[in-house]
Amino acid sequence: MKRLLVAVAMIVALGGCADEPSALPAVHPESDASPAPGVTTTQPPLVAESPAPRSPKATKAPKPAGAGTGDGGLDRFVAAVQNQLPAVALDRRDEEVEALGSQACAALAGGRKATAVAGELSAQGVKSADAAKLVALARTTVCHSRPKV
Repeated sequence: MKRLLVAVAMIVALGGCADEPSALPAVHPESDASPAPGVTTTQPPLVAESPAPRSPKATKAPKPAGAGTGDGGLDRFVAAVQNQLPAVALDRRDEEVEALGSQACAALAGGRKATAVAGELSAQGVKSADAAKLVALARTTVCHSRPKV
């Protein structure tokens, strides 16, 4: 009973300090008085219902930085390298793979033979078999899409 009296006195005292009467939170003191001495009543905890799971909306994933140059040939070349030569694309950014394709195309357009171009690509850390495949991929994806000057 003393606790209830103290709680009411505190509420009244603090209620006078509030700016607006509507700003006071509703306080419901729980009484310790139980029907039988020595027995306390506890209320079961409130169970919050979890909201129904939402179905994910189909959204288009944002395009990652460097995910294409806008040049369809170079984009096709990068995709082909990632699919057919994953070891080459593994430790290289897309821009680096594009540079390999551009270099191969420029060398082929300059009149170099495919084996010589593959040798140049091998000097950049590409295995010789992979370099030959890179030249072939560049020839079919990038080189033909470049405008002739």
